[in-house]
Amino acid sequence: MKLNQLRSIIKEELKNSLNEYQDKFKMVGILVTDINDRNQQEVLSDIRSVTGVTVVGSEEPMAYADQDKSQFKSILTVKVDGHPWILKGGFSREKLLDIIDDIKKIQGVKAFQVKDDNISTL
Repeated sequence: MKLNQLRSIIKEELKNSLNEYQDKFKMVGILVTDINDRNQQEVLSDIRSVTGVTVVGSEEPMAYADQDKSQFKSILTVKVDGHPWILKGGFSREKLLDIIDDIKKIQGVKAFQVKDDNISTL
């Protein structure tokens, strides 16, 4: 193995290691709610109360009048601070999966889908 290849591998591994120890992340995903069951603002308020969630932004991909109220879709941006878990032993990208599951359990949420490439460090 050439020295340059070895350096490249080491740099990549260091970069990956540093990303694993980041404590602030941003997720962007599709949130599907039933606004006949529960107001969208109440759902967003409950998402903001999930441990670690610091900021929630919502944008509708199509006009309100064109949406099915029982399958109301919005693009949700969630910023997460890992501070609550750092004191308990650590925080990584995997913890974000728990936060996604917590969001899915909120009354009125039918689905919340986030692709891996829509998760980034801040």
